[in-house]
Amino acid sequence: MPADMKEIHVELVTAPGCHFCDEAQEILHLQKDRFPLTIELVPLMSETGRNLVARHRVPFPPILLIEGVFFGYGRLSPRRLEQRLIDLIAAKAS
Repeated sequence: MPADMKEIHVELVTAPGCHFCDEAQEILHLQKDRFPLTIELVPLMSETGRNLVARHRVPFPPILLIEGVFFGYGRLSPRRLEQRLIDLIAAKAS
């Protein structure tokens, strides 16, 4: 990962006992080797978590936001995430 890449902030809203949440955390941590991610875990039952659920009308966790923009919920697609991160890096470089 080049040193000049700008940080990408991701928020992951999670719940206890949520296997999709655990899987999403693993995928994000693997992507940290390739991309400059800062990962913020937000508990579903926190005020912030409840607000994000209401704002995005999501039926179940996890909820993933990248740079404050809703990316998706439920099972996370590693390929779709990787492509979004590549696109963000390219946009930030230009």
